[in-house]
Amino acid sequence: MSESDMTMAVTPSEKEFKEIERLDSRHSREPVILGNVAIDRNSLDAAAFTSAGQLLPYYSTHFLPGYSKAQVAWIGSVQPLMVFSPAVLTGRFFDVHGARIQSVSGTLIAFGAIVALSFSKEYYQLLLSHLCFGIAGGLVYAPSTAVAGHWFLKRRSTAVGIIVGGSGLGGVIYPICMKVMLDKLSFRNTMLIIAGCNLVLMAPGCVWMKARLPPKTPPPWRTLLKPWHDLRFVFLVLSCSTYGFGLLTGYFNAPTLATGNKLSPNLIAYSVAILQAGSFVGRIAYGMFADRFGVGPTFGSLAFSTSVTYYAFWTPNTGPVGTCFGLVLFGIFSGAWFTLAASATAHISPPEELGSRIGMMWTSIAIPVLLGPVISGYLVSAAGESRFTYAGIFAGSTMLISGLLYVAPHLWRLVRRSKESNAA
Repeated sequence: MSESDMTMAVTPSEKEFKEIERLDSRHSREPVILGNVAIDRNSLDAAAFTSAGQLLPYYSTHFLPGYSKAQVAWIGSVQPLMVFSPAVLTGRFFDVHGARIQSVSGTLIAFGAIVALSFSKEYYQLLLSHLCFGIAGGLVYAPSTAVAGHWFLKRRSTAVGIIVGGSGLGGVIYPICMKVMLDKLSFRNTMLIIAGCNLVLMAPGCVWMKARLPPKTPPPWRTLLKPWHDLRFVFLVLSCSTYGFGLLTGYFNAPTLATGNKLSPNLIAYSVAILQAGSFVGRIAYGMFADRFGVGPTFGSLAFSTSVTYYAFWTPNTGPVGTCFGLVLFGIFSGAWFTLAASATAHISPPEELGSRIGMMWTSIAIPVLLGPVISGYLVSAAGESRFTYAGIFAGSTMLISGLLYVAPHLWRLVRRSKESNAA
């Protein structure tokens, strides 16, 4: 095999994209989108991220009363660690073998993890169950994102927005259902019902989620070093990594914020659903905004918007109305970030490096999303009375730094152009 063959793009080229646009009808794409929504976004992401925010307070009250908020936060944090960290590996596996193996494996492991969770009461049991569920998420997360790139050239951000919007929709439905069931049923029966629902919802995706293009030989591992010579990619990864520290802090701590701001028990119980309602809107709307106004400017505004939201609505006690408004705003901006992170990476990437760059970007946030909620747990404990003041300052600051890192190369380019113009 020649060197050119070995470095062949593992993602569709521009010519292949045009062929997709010419050959594939709208009808052929709809099952793929529905499969992505069902298997990954509606069921897996919603249960992985949303249920963690809903379940951690339940664990603290019923199973782990002697543990601190930071210790309990480790249980939820291991899930996103296992979802994002293997993205480079699962992306390459998808390039060679397609989506079927990973989608089926992820579905079965997710079902088994929730069944195991239903029988868990000890700290290590809860931790292992969430760890296994994170592994299931890691198997399908990168492929479900990559599949959209196989089927769409125009309005790709809109298509991805619809796919990830399933997580926001599931994020509204799951907390409400869990609240109702936990009030009337035992924890075990509630989790078994959730496991059954997940299996039913994810099963169609095992059939519908498929690659459009034939498998390709992935490039050698050494080619993963090449993107790090691109300053824009380096700063994008640094920006995403920093954003990760505050990304899931809000999802995991929505009930904590509501409790600290003295909201009613009903609003506390539905705080995660309120946040996810905003996330659902942001995931879909910002995908369309990006196609209309450009991915770069749209994505670049999100870190600053999230930072302002943390500072203005999560740090002080803003009362019931302000707290709910802050939950919705955080959901909108963080949900939009989930939608556009991959698109922003693709926007600055050559076609032959697209798959590896997106995989490395997702992998880069694995450690931050593990540590962010834990650090916030310590800060909430330090503030006392479930106040989110210190944690809000921490999360807002990470978002601000993330935004500055993203715009740094663009500002540097403007400064250079200005100096060159003055010199001329």
